[in-house]
Amino acid sequence: MTATQGLPRWLLIYGLILPLAVFLGYLVAIPTTFVSVVFVSAVILVLAFPLFLRWHHAWVIFGWNAALIFYFAPGQPNLGIVLAAGSLMLSVLQRTMRNKETFIRVPSVANSVIFIGLVAAVTAGLTGGIGGRALGTEGWGAKRYLGVFGAVIGYFAIVAKAIPKEKAVRYASMFTLSGITSALCDMIYLAGPKFYFLFALFPSNVAMVQVTTQTGLERLSGIAFGAVSAWSFMLLRYGIRGTFDLRRPWRIFFFLLFIALSLLGGYRSLLIIPVILLPVQFYFEGLFKGRWLIPVALASSLMACGVAAFSDKLPLSVQRSLSFLPIRIDPTARTDAQGTVEWRLQIWRVVVPEIPRYLLLGKGFTYSGTDYYLTEEAIRRGIYVQDVYEGALIAGDYHQGVLTILMPFGIWGMIGFVWFCWASLRVLYLNHRHGEERLKLVNTFLISNFVARLIFYVFFYGQFEQDFPIFVGIIAASISLNGGVCTDKTPLKDEDVSALPEPALT
Repeated sequence: MTATQGLPRWLLIYGLILPLAVFLGYLVAIPTTFVSVVFVSAVILVLAFPLFLRWHHAWVIFGWNAALIFYFAPGQPNLGIVLAAGSLMLSVLQRTMRNKETFIRVPSVANSVIFIGLVAAVTAGLTGGIGGRALGTEGWGAKRYLGVFGAVIGYFAIVAKAIPKEKAVRYASMFTLSGITSALCDMIYLAGPKFYFLFALFPSNVAMVQVTTQTGLERLSGIAFGAVSAWSFMLLRYGIRGTFDLRRPWRIFFFLLFIALSLLGGYRSLLIIPVILLPVQFYFEGLFKGRWLIPVALASSLMACGVAAFSDKLPLSVQRSLSFLPIRIDPTARTDAQGTVEWRLQIWRVVVPEIPRYLLLGKGFTYSGTDYYLTEEAIRRGIYVQDVYEGALIAGDYHQGVLTILMPFGIWGMIGFVWFCWASLRVLYLNHRHGEERLKLVNTFLISNFVARLIFYVFFYGQFEQDFPIFVGIIAASISLNGGVCTDKTPLKDEDVSALPEPALT
């Protein structure tokens, strides 16, 4: 093109590309400033835009569970939501220009997702808007609304096209394994201030647990969440039968290693979830009917006895993860864990009587930033000696899944969530039952993961704005991987139709 216009190619290289490369090198070498970060990031975004046009759907699949943020947007939202918004716009434009249907239609799931989004929007409109500390408003809560609206956008972005069959397993692995990026958050903090500029890409709140933790109780949250993605990938790729194959003992070793690493975060939930998920997947793989039940039960019992025997010798963060079990653990870990239990019970005693008040119109996610700051200051000054949960109540941190739906969105939010779960479980089951053989393990893990997380969300712990995108990601990935909903009624091919007998004339 430059040759036809009379401009030699070397002029473009030496006149534009080399000066730009020199300037970028200078910005990287000097101390990090906001202007330098913006300029370098803008150049990277411009260069990456053609790649995004080509693989935007794959980027959404990878970014949905990845621990990455969009530094420049207010509130620094998850990068997966930003990618989903861009991908959805491109998909709509492509469908408009080509006049060809590409979106995968599953009305039962799509309608329930839209209903939840409408309930959130109407509630926000009737309760003072969405707020936004990053936008400078007195009311806060916009990031929570972003989690709900982002999940709605993400669903339609993922189901905008079917994943090619030859790439389905690869995309499913990428979708699950991308969560290991959370481990980099801890590594950045441990590496020291020289690497803190990387927090423009990775969320710093994951590593903040290391800063606020008690002395001697070092909790590595990022490494723990990354390990969860690693052992989840093994179950997705190999299933229980393949993971615990005695002919491949390294798989057993790595699976147990990842389980152990996930306990370094000190979260009891990261032990409870696999305890629920493994029996569920054991059932869906049909292993209860075979010879696997007794050996697995014996091996699990021996492993549990071994952990119990040396429980008080384990790192304190691991002991905190095991604190709900009747075993010996250090008093520091048990006291720290028990304190959070009592704190949650106090919250629930206060919140449950308030449910009828917000049954028809929920209180939404918006809350007063001034009230929150005043409450925190009162706690520091000792005014709230026993009611130290006041700050959590104002912020809406109820730490229980059902309450985080009923209080913000009332009975309408609960209806929408039950509708969504019922429709999703039906689709996941049909895809597990009638999906292609190559996706058998993938579909088995997806339904097992959804069921396990739903049980944990309802009976143990949940935050709707955080868990809803996870549920949406699972069902959207299943629909995109299988090209919709699989049934046992497969259409006849042309040669099968021609082979049918002629109907008798009457």
